Amino acid sequence: MFLEMSLLFLAAASLVFLAGLLASRRRLRTVARPMLLAMGLMLLLTAVFDNLMIAAGLFDYGSHALSGVRVGLAPIEDFFYAACAVLLVPGLWWLTEPLERRRAAGQRSAKPTGRTPQP
Repeated sequence: MFLEMSLLFLAAASLVFLAGLLASRRRLRTVARPMLLAMGLMLLLTAVFDNLMIAAGLFDYGSHALSGVRVGLAPIEDFFYAACAVLLVPGLWWLTEPLERRRAAGQRSAKPTGRTPQP
């Protein structure tokens, strides 16, 4: 059950990432390496800290809704959260970037400068 839900969230995060990439007019080639590095780091940190927290007894998962696939003690479903975050953050950033620029430009033009325009 959690695996299917995680796959849906990953698909949605991927769509947001692609929409942001297209909206920002960035090339996949320019963002691929930093994205892969971020994804690798987040997955590594998830593996390390999830295993430590589960081993310390801070929490445990009921196995009734999990796929049963684990990396050490951590269920594979935990890794989807990290992957979704790595895709969602830049995707949402890129999607909101033009809006922020328009707002900033609108605020600058609304403020009186006290100077008269030069012909």
